[in-house]
Amino acid sequence: MSHEVELYLHQQFKYTIKHQKRFQTMGKIKYFAAYIIPLLALITFNTTGIYAYFGIIFLYVLVPIIEQVFPPDSYNFIETEKELAKDDFFYDLVLYLMVPIHVFVIYYFLASISDPTLTTSDTIARVFMMGNVLGIIGINVGHELGHKTRNPLKQFFAQVLLTTAMQNHFVPYHNGGHHKDIGTPEDLTSAKKGDNFYLFAIKSQIGGYFKTWKLETARLKSQGRNTTFNPMILYTLLPLFLFAVIYSLFGAYVTGCYFVASVYGIAILEAQNYFAHYGLRRKKQSNGRYERVNARHSWNSDHIIGRVLLFELTRHSDHHHMGAKPYQILESKEESPMLPYGYPMMLMLSFFPFLFRPVMNKQLEFYGIS
Repeated sequence: MSHEVELYLHQQFKYTIKHQKRFQTMGKIKYFAAYIIPLLALITFNTTGIYAYFGIIFLYVLVPIIEQVFPPDSYNFIETEKELAKDDFFYDLVLYLMVPIHVFVIYYFLASISDPTLTTSDTIARVFMMGNVLGIIGINVGHELGHKTRNPLKQFFAQVLLTTAMQNHFVPYHNGGHHKDIGTPEDLTSAKKGDNFYLFAIKSQIGGYFKTWKLETARLKSQGRNTTFNPMILYTLLPLFLFAVIYSLFGAYVTGCYFVASVYGIAILEAQNYFAHYGLRRKKQSNGRYERVNARHSWNSDHIIGRVLLFELTRHSDHHHMGAKPYQILESKEESPMLPYGYPMMLMLSFFPFLFRPVMNKQLEFYGIS
């Protein structure tokens, strides 16, 4: 190869990388759109009447409509784009900045809900909007950070966020239980076909809490460590400490409102658990073991709004293929079964089993899943 040809190819390569960096800079800014969740909460906490419900209407009416109008985006990064994005600090920064904003929104909620002049309707709007913040930001961003087990800063931020939603046990159960046992009877967060959401949510939440004690005990034993100092002790005390602080500063009524908001945030988590694996089971092989986890064991959605608001959680199959994979390089898989609607609509359907089950049973039939 001549020197001129080598020089030309080198220049073309540099141009391609420069072009891809510019393209990614424009594309990655979209994740700041997730900040609309705390913004909607602040709007709710500062308005009354029908305007206080704007955030809820936006998330559960406008977003589902928009996602049905605009086609899903299944584009995946090419290899050079993935290499550029994988270690780009920008994507971590988006998550890190969410933590102080989240804490501020909680404080603002506590202060606003203590207003004695609030009507019942305005209180309901604020409580449910706070629940959305706890479920979408507190748990989901905590989930993303919690997968980075080798990064102490991310683990710390994950626990801060999860404490606000009473879900400190989420990380050890999710990483060591759900990802290992997905699609089997051993996993309390994988719904069978025909499961009722409310019974599933109770089993997942309460059963998951007690199973995490066992998982952490087994982990300590395998490491030859003292099982008396189970991390679950701390995970249990942290939310209790938070509620004690809220009670001491704002009183019983505000603490009760925050508790209800936390329960709704947990309901959002369990709804996602419910529909993300509904009816998808791993087959047991002749050796008694279950088949390896693959793309067919999670329901996916490529709707761009849900992807951005949830930091690509909707590309769930690839997340289960490699749990620690950064959200920005998760991929759409052709072999993955797709949800009939985006995540916000599926969340609402989950709360109404008589609507959810016929829709999803039809989807299971479409993909030939019995």
